[in-house]
Amino acid sequence: MRKALLILIPLLLILGSCSSNKRNPNLYLIPKNFVGWVQIIYNQEGFAEVKKTNGKNIYTIPESGILKTSTPDAEYGVASDEFYYYDEQNKQQKLNVDKMIHGQNIGKGESADSSGKTNGPAVQSFFVGTENDLQNMPYPGYPDDLLK
Repeated sequence: MRKALLILIPLLLILGSCSSNKRNPNLYLIPKNFVGWVQIIYNQEGFAEVKKTNGKNIYTIPESGILKTSTPDAEYGVASDEFYYYDEQNKQQKLNVDKMIHGQNIGKGESADSSGKTNGPAVQSFFVGTENDLQNMPYPGYPDDLLK
């Protein structure tokens, strides 16, 4: 019995620490035939929060590819996200993540001027299109206008 506890307790600790890195999955709805960089800018006053449905965060990306939300920050951790094109009738077509989604990242802006350090909101970015398309559209970087 004691030997079993010596094995079981460390195993439970390891499993418990792994589950803490989970987050709610994201579902991205992207305008049909959109090719380019998507940027989701968090902590923006006057904009809607990210919708949550059936345990998923729902991001409806506008034609511009830039979504502003009052949600304070992105959720961090591991989850199986889904990406769909949608049309005017809200018909959805699932995108192959390996072929059509590239360069996923989340960053926060930082700037230092004479008055000190300024922090910008979290910005989540990813590219929608083929690898060939990606070669012709460089990463736009962190939006300068967010660092005021």
